[in-house]
Amino acid sequence: MRKDVTEDPQAVADVLSRCEFVTLALVDEEGPYSVPVSCAFENGVLYFHSGRKGRKIAALRRAMAEGTRVAFSAAVDLVLKTGDMACDYGYKFRGVLGSGHARLVEGAEDKKAALNALMRKYGGRDTFPYDEKILGVTEVVAIDVDRVTARIKLS
Repeated sequence: MRKDVTEDPQAVADVLSRCEFVTLALVDEEGPYSVPVSCAFENGVLYFHSGRKGRKIAALRRAMAEGTRVAFSAAVDLVLKTGDMACDYGYKFRGVLGSGHARLVEGAEDKKAALNALMRKYGGRDTFPYDEKILGVTEVVAIDVDRVTARIKLS
């Protein structure tokens, strides 16, 4: 493993708690597909939501049915490095690469619990009310993360 890569759970959680979004990496009948999603990471599980139709949920359903992994990445603290030479350019950052198996979160209470994790991250609290009609047409996805590393590149 590279010297700036770690499996430290605190480094992973730090990035995932502060990132604005993760980019999911999926495969469907058209080939590779990546899509940014807002997310929350708690207890080794990455949560996000989706509509019931569209390429993202179709690719996720395919992965679930076939038992294939899905991947994701995120980065925070991006700072452009410059210099006199082209090779001096690049970025300082903290990033995460991970993967696991996706599953749908079932049941209204479990959906609300997962969505509350997102609301704690983005809204600062988890006491928001939910429109039951919208909740009924919202898919909540959990990725049980079993492979993840953080890369801390600060120089």
